[in-house]
Formats: sequence, C-alpha cells, structure tokens
Amino acid sequence: GHVGAKPPSGSLEFFLHIAGRHNVKNALAATACALAAGVPLTFIATGLSAFVPVKGRSRAEQVRFKDHVLTLIDDTYNANPDSMHAAIEVLAELPGPRLLVMGDMGEVGDQGPQFHDEAGRHARARGIEKLFTLGDQSRKAATAFGEAHHFVDMSELATAVVAELHHAGSMLVKGSRFMRMERVVDAVMAAADQTPQHREEPHAS
Repeated sequence: GHVGAKPPSGSLEFFLHIAGRHNVKNALAATACALAAGVPLTFIATGLSAFVPVKGRSRAEQVRFKDHVLTLIDDTYNANPDSMHAAIEVLAELPGPRLLVMGDMGEVGDQGPQFHDEAGRHARARGIEKLFTLGDQSRKAATAFGEAHHFVDMSELATAVVAELHHAGSMLVKGSRFMRMERVVDAVMAAADQTPQHREEPHAS
C-alpha cells in the first residue's frame, strides 16, 4: 500500500508491494539506513516502490475491476496455523469489505480440525466480512466462521471469487502449496482490467 514518511531532510511517499505492518516497519528502517548513508530521498522512494516480493509471498496488488479498485494479497505460497493467523491480521487492517479465500493448511496432523476451526473463529473475531473455503479441512473453518461459503471444486470457487470483485475492498488468498490456491489469483487477474494500478510482472517463484 501507500506509505509516507517525513524524515528531517524532507518527505517521501512510495507504494509498497508487500502486505503487513511489519514490512512497513522494515521499509522505514531501510529508509533510515539509506538516509544515513546519504542516499537521496527520490532514490529511496524509487527503490522501495520497485521492490516486488516473490509471487505468493504476501504480495500486494491494487487491482482494477471495471470502475472499482481493490487490494489483493497473494499469500498462496504456503500455509500453517501461525502464518494463517498472521495473514488474517494483515487482512483485518485493510479496507473493507474484506474477503478471505482459504485453502487447507497442510502438515497439521491430528490437530487439523482444531487448527482450521480456530482460523475460522479468528477471522470472524477480527471482523472479516466474508470467508470462502476450499478443501476438506477448511470446511471446519467455514463452519466456525458462520455464513461462510465452502467449495469442493476450484473452478466453482474461482468463479465465485470473481463475482465478488466489485463488492470487495480487500481480498487475501492463502492455502498450503498442495492446494494450488494461486489459481484463484490467476482468475482474479484474468478478470481484472488490463491496466491495474501499481501492477508489476510476477517474479519466478
């Protein structure tokens, strides 16, 4: 998202293509180091705006859909209970209405149902307005969230997500690697206008 700072030498604004308050703090720390090294503000802003994280790792995009712009967080690289909790915290800070698109978390053993239940409850507690889920385990999250939409087919999920684009202010997509949740992101990008704001070409993962 857009970040502004006012160091003693002036002010700078830049667009950060990675989600999370902790990443904003990292960018500001990098700014302080660069200023101490004598790097001009304009160079710092350009460098930070040019940084694009690897596809699937909390990557933020401003996506235009018709006359509407929404924030899309592509966090599809992987998922475990801790990272899902953190992702929900990131989404909760973004403009609403917010849509969490969640696939199963892997390597959770016998505690899988409990972890997915907790994720659904946490999303509800943090004020996430809508939850779409995919996978056997994520059904528990949908039930715990209440009034969620659970899907058993990726194509049906992708179609439903695209239908929500003009309603959502922010969307985060996350799941374990085997769920291939990046297919949802691909569907969103295919449906979006061809000139989204602040979009960069994806890096190879």
